[in-house]
Amino acid sequence: MNRRNRSGSFVLLFLAVGSHLLDHRASVMAWAFLVFNFLIYPQLAYWRARRSVDPMQTELDNLVIDSAFFGVWLASLHFPIWIAFTMAISTTINLTVFRGRQGTRQALLGLGLGILLTAPFSGLSFQADTNAVTTSLCLLGLTLYLLTVAEGAYGRAIKLHEAQEKLRESERALATANGALQQQLHEIRLLQDQLRQQANHDALTGLYNRHYLNATMAREVERCRRDGQPVSVLLIDIDHFKQINDSHGHQAGDEALRHLATLLRAHARVADIVCRYGGEEFLLVLPGMPKDVAIDRAEAYRRAFSQASIEHGDVRMHATLSIGVSSTSDHLTTPEALIAHADAALYQAKALGRDRVVSSSAAVAAEV
Repeated sequence: MNRRNRSGSFVLLFLAVGSHLLDHRASVMAWAFLVFNFLIYPQLAYWRARRSVDPMQTELDNLVIDSAFFGVWLASLHFPIWIAFTMAISTTINLTVFRGRQGTRQALLGLGLGILLTAPFSGLSFQADTNAVTTSLCLLGLTLYLLTVAEGAYGRAIKLHEAQEKLRESERALATANGALQQQLHEIRLLQDQLRQQANHDALTGLYNRHYLNATMAREVERCRRDGQPVSVLLIDIDHFKQINDSHGHQAGDEALRHLATLLRAHARVADIVCRYGGEEFLLVLPGMPKDVAIDRAEAYRRAFSQASIEHGDVRMHATLSIGVSSTSDHLTTPEALIAHADAALYQAKALGRDRVVSSSAAVAAEV
């Protein structure tokens, strides 16, 4: 861009200064310097910048050199007003566009340096007049230069506006993409929650399943052992559940399972683990609960379930529970032992006629 601007404006300055030199019968040396400065030098400046490691910095240095050359011409020509004004304002605008106030100072310093280097040879006299041709060429050159600068500023403003629009579009697209991503993350979290729920809960009753029991029971037993607290286990079975299915259908049996699950959940503590153990069997892990309190809890469940009326459509059913109870107070230290003794107690409750609660110690005594 600067090569085009410099080459074009220097050709116009060549014509203006050449007109002035013709009017003053200048020397061959002056004409040679005119040709070098305004026709050859612009191409040398471009060649230097293109081969530089830092082309931008080199071109900014070239602009300062332009100012110094203009200072040489101003002193040599004795400051003709239109040539001086055209050179001074164009080089100042050029550097100010690229470097702001610092560029203005650099342009003035470059002009001053050129004047100071030339003054000892040409003196500091002032001959402000220029002929009509020179003045017209200066006005034409200055007008075209200012129009070129304005066009460049307009082009940069358009590019800046387009860049800002693209940036806003990118921001809007990013916001949309971010919203979509957040929605996807939310859906993924919901799906993870659903998968976690499905992995740890029984689909029919909503209680914890056997997988969750296996993952947590050992940890609860160990925690209570460290804290010196008991752990009790209730293994619950719906009596004659097969008859309910055979007489009223599997949907009625499912309703009985859901009714029992609701009862167990309603009276469970926060720390209790209430699981559907399999089929019509349910297992409760009761951390911190002594065996006698667990037996009372089991009796409460048994009475409440036997007194309840389970409705399914037009069918009303009544069912009972058999419950086996075990506890770490019986020197049972592992989940496997607790479940095995609760299962033995449940088997004893069934053998004794169902609809009853039997503790593991009572079951062992009965076997003895």
